[in-house]
Amino acid sequence: MMRFTSWAVALFIAVMAAGCTYDDLESLGTPFDCNTIDVGYGADILPLVADHCQGCHSGGSPAAGIGFEEYADIAGHAETMLDRMDRSPDDPLLMPQSGKLDSCSIVRFSAWIDAGKPNN
Repeated sequence: MMRFTSWAVALFIAVMAAGCTYDDLESLGTPFDCNTIDVGYGADILPLVADHCQGCHSGGSPAAGIGFEEYADIAGHAETMLDRMDRSPDDPLLMPQSGKLDSCSIVRFSAWIDAGKPNN
């Protein structure tokens, strides 16, 4: 039977402690309090798009000729929208131009796409 000496125990504790880190939840991906279950178009996606996209992508002359006023338009461009909103803050293609959305909004938009873009 192998006998542990105090220095071996101390080394083991030091190695284990060095492996413990406390990342902030935001950097780990989905925010802790971000509900991605049953994301709805009317309750979640449309308000997000209205607040952050329709300012430029609506009306008679929407930016890039793409309007996001109807479900079909949003659902039809959802993957491109997600790509544009999930870029690095210094990427010139990041949308909205006012700055990157919070990670919960992005994760919820992605969850809606993964659920088949329900019109609920």
